[in-house]
Amino acid sequence: MVDITIPKWGLTMDEAVVSAWLVKVGDVVGEGDELAEIETDKAVNVLESPASGTVVEIVQVEGASVQQGDVIGRIEQG
Repeated sequence: MVDITIPKWGLTMDEAVVSAWLVKVGDVVGEGDELAEIETDKAVNVLESPASGTVVEIVQVEGASVQQGDVIGRIEQG
């Protein structure tokens, strides 16, 4: 199982918001595929998949406030 986590975008990023999920549970994704749009105080960033596999869990729903390192979803490899 691979965690989908929030990276640090910029030196001043403290908090972000999951603005939109671009995938749903059950979707098969490849490493580097776009998973979600994450809004910081300066921009909307696209979060890419850290691994290939199937999205098995979405932990943080759209509109949720998140911080760097937070797990927002999980991918099962294979």
